[in-house]
Amino acid sequence: LGIQSGWLDGEIVVMNKNEVPDFSALQNAIDNSKNEGIQYFIFDLPFLNGLDLRKVPLWSRRAQLKKLLSNAPARIRFSEDFELPPNQMLEAACKMGLEGVMAKRRDSAYTSGRTATWLKLKCSLRQEFVVLGFTDRSNSKGEVGALLLGYHEDGKLRYAGSVGTGWDARTGQQLHARLVKLEADKPSLDANTVKPGRWSRRAAGAERWVKPELVAEVAFSEWTPDGQVRHPTYKGLRADKPPDAITREPTLQGQIAAGTASGKPTVPAPPSVRVTNPERVIDPTTGLTKVDMVRYYESIADWILPHLKDRPVSLVRAPTGITGELFFQKHLESKMLGLAELNPALWPGHAALLAVDSRDALLAAAQMNTVEFHTWNSTIRNVDKPDRMIFDLDPGEGVTWAHVQEAALLVRAMLTELGLESWVKTSGGKGLHVVVPLAPRLDYEVVKGFSQAVVQHMARTIPQRFVSKSGSANRVGKIFIDYLRNGHAQTTAAAFSARARPGLGVSMPVAWEDVPGLKSGAQWTISTARERLSFQKVDPWAEYWNSRQTLTTAMKRLGYMPRPALGKLS
Repeated sequence: LGIQSGWLDGEIVVMNKNEVPDFSALQNAIDNSKNEGIQYFIFDLPFLNGLDLRKVPLWSRRAQLKKLLSNAPARIRFSEDFELPPNQMLEAACKMGLEGVMAKRRDSAYTSGRTATWLKLKCSLRQEFVVLGFTDRSNSKGEVGALLLGYHEDGKLRYAGSVGTGWDARTGQQLHARLVKLEADKPSLDANTVKPGRWSRRAAGAERWVKPELVAEVAFSEWTPDGQVRHPTYKGLRADKPPDAITREPTLQGQIAAGTASGKPTVPAPPSVRVTNPERVIDPTTGLTKVDMVRYYESIADWILPHLKDRPVSLVRAPTGITGELFFQKHLESKMLGLAELNPALWPGHAALLAVDSRDALLAAAQMNTVEFHTWNSTIRNVDKPDRMIFDLDPGEGVTWAHVQEAALLVRAMLTELGLESWVKTSGGKGLHVVVPLAPRLDYEVVKGFSQAVVQHMARTIPQRFVSKSGSANRVGKIFIDYLRNGHAQTTAAAFSARARPGLGVSMPVAWEDVPGLKSGAQWTISTARERLSFQKVDPWAEYWNSRQTLTTAMKRLGYMPRPALGKLS
């Protein structure tokens, strides 16, 4: 190229007959020393002739690179760029059969490691895994049936599932011969990273472990909730990456989705339920559609169902999208197939309440244009005695987000002084929800009265921040801690529920330690919530389900005396 010295950042490929990079063809070209078809696509120039260009804007580095390659040999090519909306570019790439595209800020510097200025948008998920072991193919001695996969996390090897497709008989035999030489007596996995029964059915009872020295590239549809790959396909072994460098790669489509016109820059698998009018836009600000909403609820069913199970549920439906008329529905309609109704005796004098206790019911509700799921504070076993108390931090006009964060921590401090543990979640809207689990011993009137007393104490103690009266005029520049949610038959948006607001935020459980770093009450949306959950190492609400608190001590410390009951609530 006529340069004295330099660093060129690019990638070698071999094109197939459709002029699309073919990873297997590249492997064959390297293995067989037939390299005539290898081409080198160069996309960046961090150093040139003694100059460090890493802090020079990307557009300037690439202009210099393009000039440098203007007379390059045919096998050395400049990797073109396209100034298009990400969703259009990715859609075109996927239709061509490409793996995906790279989205880069034009003014970004050249930095090592992952950054928010260079995003990889994939048509399907694809990454490298450490080969932990293998199984023999049934009725075919000397051939691999499946590869057992893993990745490094916190210095430990974690199981990621198995892959059993993507190779022919010849490749299966070659893999088998290579793996047998690496066979070990026990797995390299840390014993604490795999729970009993976590192995795939294909691998169960037939594992042959190997030293973790090989790296395989695998394409797959998504990560399962327990951290395994779904619908994997083997693409080949990688000799260019050391096994100890293999970690679980984050997928960043969701970050792009929130800012694109259509909000659908990925090509996900279709939902398991039939969706009518799937392309109907639910949120015009993002372009997210009805099928996006159904996919979201299908992907987080395992997280949301424990918060819905055995509770009366109300639905917020948006048949024409969130900018149209919304319906708050507590009771079943005859045409609402897939949903169930509870025993009418739970609320005498009213129509039977709704129940959403299964994945099928959840998806049926989503198919019927449900955006939000709201639940009572009691379960059907003790429907008149709440098993939780909720403080909904509702900021008035002019309240900064920093004050909302501060308010949540102050509420927690107050509850701690009263001897009560609490948990926190984003509301999916403007505020935060502080949740106190209770043993179901007191009726709604007492619990609501106590929560009101807490809020009144907060308003008296810190009047600059809090008010105890509802109404927008009362809370200008202040926060109303909504205790009214604790009344009989009142509901609150469930954890993991989407919200019928621009952006389609999600009510996300978080740890108290995370509150200072939150950016808003709608930090996660239906496009990004699943991503967070996939990489969540510890459930911040794990101990919530084990809490059995009572209000006896708290009422004494606060000096709250419930009024004598005037009769059973109805």
